[in-house]
Amino acid sequence: MKEIFQPAKSGRSDIEQFLVIETESLDWQDSGIPGFQHKVLYREENDAIETMLIEMAPGAFSDSHSHDRREQIYVINGDFYDQNHRYKAGDFLMREPETNHIAGSDGGALILLVFSK
Repeated sequence: MKEIFQPAKSGRSDIEQFLVIETESLDWQDSGIPGFQHKVLYREENDAIETMLIEMAPGAFSDSHSHDRREQIYVINGDFYDQNHRYKAGDFLMREPETNHIAGSDGGALILLVFSK
């Protein structure tokens, strides 16, 4: 496994530029499925990576669907389920592209979702 902290790169400034998103300033966007809203935090031009927050209302449910990219989900708070498992705050799951799944929440949830090729 690669080390998390690697030596600093020589010749680089100690002050770097970072992308910072104040998520509170972003409006929730309608996802097209009742009970699901999202905020896009980062998207590469070629859609190779897309990071978003998903807010699921209590009782939100989406029928079976798939995505053409790998899906990584971290449950920030609340509850989330698919046809295989029920997830709680702190749980992480990853699905490969084209994986059929449902999505729902009994009590509502906030999740971090990362799509990648």
